[in-house]
Amino acid sequence: MNIDIIKADHELALDANDLLTKLIVDEKKYDKNINENCVVKSLYENFFDNKDVCLLIAKKSKKIVGYIYGYIQNNGDSKIKKVGVLDALYVEEEFRNNGVAQSLIDGFKKWAKGNRLSYLELKVCKDNLRAIKLYEKMGFKTSKIIMEDKLGDYDDAI
Repeated sequence: MNIDIIKADHELALDANDLLTKLIVDEKKYDKNINENCVVKSLYENFFDNKDVCLLIAKKSKKIVGYIYGYIQNNGDSKIKKVGVLDALYVEEEFRNNGVAQSLIDGFKKWAKGNRLSYLELKVCKDNLRAIKLYEKMGFKTSKIIMEDKLGDYDDAI
């Protein structure tokens, strides 16, 4: 499949907002804390041109079929001062399993190397086996586990 991966400009950043809304709805299957009624109207256009942000768009002909968003996180005094955080990846359903996500991740890795980053991190819902398999195929390994505890009501709060 002939897919072009391009850096987002202002107009494409606006389109990425629509894809983020789709990603949120899609992830509701794996995370009950997500509000599936969320509609992103304004986000990526506010920082798409920041040098510490990577916003890439996948296009087939003129149709936008996916995107990836990540950024540089400064870890201050830790051994690894800067880490690339892959924060969002979405590919339209009809274009999945055709190498689009891999091309987007490859583009993100090139951006990270161009910024002299040595490590990438991402979070993925533990039940999203399709995404986990993709990330493992692309070289990601489990290094942390994030745990949560549902606290319930607030009657006994301090």
